[in-house]
Amino acid sequence: MDIGTSGADSIGLHVCFRTTCGREIRVGHLVLGGGHHPAHRVSLGVGAPPGAGDGTWAGLTVGEARQLAAALLMQAAECDGHPPQA
Repeated sequence: MDIGTSGADSIGLHVCFRTTCGREIRVGHLVLGGGHHPAHRVSLGVGAPPGAGDGTWAGLTVGEARQLAAALLMQAAECDGHPPQA
């Protein structure tokens, strides 16, 4: 899995990587609205597998992003102790 970073105009730094099944995962910072109190979100994009339709995305609050990160870490830790399934 290769992880890359890129800047993107006003939405800041993004981290991208491709999964073994060919989907592109992209995580970044999204600013919605203007004025004195714009809404800051963590953007999560999940690309479609090769040859399929469109992917999907979500704009997560800071708390939601932390919940997702904790859930992913917990599941990854659970998978660490198990051999891969064929």
